[in-house]
Amino acid sequence: MTVYLIRHGETDWNKAGKLQGREDVPLNAAGLRQASSCAEALKTLPARCVLTSPLQRAKVTAQAIAQALTVPLFEDERLIERDFGALSGLTPEERAAFIASGRDAGSEPLGAVADRMLRAIEDYAETYHCVVVVSHGASINTVLARCSGGEIGTGKTLLINTGVSRLSFKEGRWQVDFYNVPPEEAARLSVEFDDNK
Repeated sequence: MTVYLIRHGETDWNKAGKLQGREDVPLNAAGLRQASSCAEALKTLPARCVLTSPLQRAKVTAQAIAQALTVPLFEDERLIERDFGALSGLTPEERAAFIASGRDAGSEPLGAVADRMLRAIEDYAETYHCVVVVSHGASINTVLARCSGGEIGTGKTLLINTGVSRLSFKEGRWQVDFYNVPPEEAARLSVEFDDNK
């Protein structure tokens, strides 16, 4: 089983450094171009379906990819961004001030995010074997952290918009083949990985 994890295209909140969480912020003009370029770069992947978070920034990115791949698109609530609670919508400076205050933001636990993400991924991967998942930076990072034993992901990796990470299920567990690369590089690396199987 193979899974491609893709962060959505850019939004104005991304550009401003605001934490988006569950806020349904649309792609900006750059984000729409990124979604289109990503779809074009990945159109030769052997994926058999595309999964998306219900938030429009992910859904619009996923629609472009599904159309390029000519595969079905499924929306799954489990792929939504982490709920950041009171930190949602804050700039880096505002977040730092909130955290320094010692107050509890009420954010969704990281382990719970990784659990729901992996459950969704596995449900579809068992049927479709090769899937594309379009989600969000924090949610994808929890999966990368879980699958890498904490070497990458949460607290260590800043995912680029439409950055691609690939997981393969080997020896009874998910392993990271590559992570956070531009779509063009992901297409090239995927061919190399598949040729060396």
